[in-house]
Amino acid sequence: MPVPTLGSDMSRKTNNQQVDQLAELIGEFIQYWGFKKIHGRIWFMIFTSTKPLDAADLMERLKISKALVSISIRDLLQHEVILEAGYSALGTRTYSANPDIHGVIAQVLKNREKIMLSKIKHALQDIKKLKPRELQDAELHEASIKEMDKLIHRGEKMLNTLMALI
Repeated sequence: MPVPTLGSDMSRKTNNQQVDQLAELIGEFIQYWGFKKIHGRIWFMIFTSTKPLDAADLMERLKISKALVSISIRDLLQHEVILEAGYSALGTRTYSANPDIHGVIAQVLKNREKIMLSKIKHALQDIKKLKPRELQDAELHEASIKEMDKLIHRGEKMLNTLMALI
């Protein structure tokens, strides 16, 4: 068996640093969209792997605890971002990235943003039922409430258009 040279160890270390940096940046991007940074880091590792990964692989690659991996995998499975891919030779469950990225994005938009907009819309409907005097007592500007209604309507249209494109 060949013995690794110092040069190959340095190259592997540099590659690992580059992978870690990219995983971190993907995590930050995913966090920006309302998920946890760890979700993005785990998804990146699974998505770019040449084989399905198990929890131990993720713990080793990301230097994170088993509990954090377990909770995060559960969340990613719930959003169908990753899928169960079978079992390793050791009998541990493995995971792969959902190949339907567009479907995943559409599902998240439907299950999260669409529901959030619906809640906002219903809460605004209650405000719109207030009499002008009640709005004044609450120090709410009636014209701004009407503008908010238009914004929500536009937001729904944009979200529906986006989901239709995906």
